[in-house]
Amino acid sequence: MISFLDLIKELIIFFIIILIPWMVFRRQILNRTKKKYVVIIFIFYVVLSLFTQNLFPFVLVLLILQKEKKRGNKEENKLIKPLGDKKFEIILFSFALKFITMLITALFAIFLVKIGIEPKQQTIVDMIQTSSWIKLVFLMFVINLFAPYVEEFIFRHIIYHNFSRKYGKTIAVLISSTLFMLLHFNLVSSIATFSLGVVNCIFYEKYGYKAAVLNHFITNFTSSIVLVAIKILNNVGIALLF
Repeated sequence: MISFLDLIKELIIFFIIILIPWMVFRRQILNRTKKKYVVIIFIFYVVLSLFTQNLFPFVLVLLILQKEKKRGNKEENKLIKPLGDKKFEIILFSFALKFITMLITALFAIFLVKIGIEPKQQTIVDMIQTSSWIKLVFLMFVINLFAPYVEEFIFRHIIYHNFSRKYGKTIAVLISSTLFMLLHFNLVSSIATFSLGVVNCIFYEKYGYKAAVLNHFITNFTSSIVLVAIKILNNVGIALLF
């Protein structure tokens, strides 16, 4: 039976990950489409999204990005602003940040054990360890490609960008990063997730959307590679027993 917290998390995922890209897509691309066709497209989109993780929100984000590219103004539009010569600098910073957050997470996990709280691993860890190899390939796309594009579009370009214009950058960073942490909520990794949200707001503001996506990708990729390596080692170990 699904717990209350799991239900809340699923509702957050539905309203943020599925509906926000749709609302932007509807306004920018389907604005001249007849209402009855919009409703049909929306129903198909929601149903398919419920069974394919963030694949279809990712498709909508790509279509929105393509629309923005046609409008031009790459240097002024943070959504399509090129990284230029900052790419290597961002990559180095991303790996350093990942190392620091891993260390903080490990120390925080030890602290939780000391005070009598049993740390629980993230759902994605169980999914990787228990999934078939075919499903694992799809999960790698979900984690390393779909998630960075979709989540940075939502939390940085939509939530942070709009709140910063209304309430200032500090409030916008706190709101965006807190919502980002709640979406991935896991007590052990909460500090790391919140920190990633804060850094990506800074990256978005300074270098644009692509910088936030790149940092998010490196964070997810390094974690997923380690988890896949553990899965392979576990399987090899089991095979050696026989």
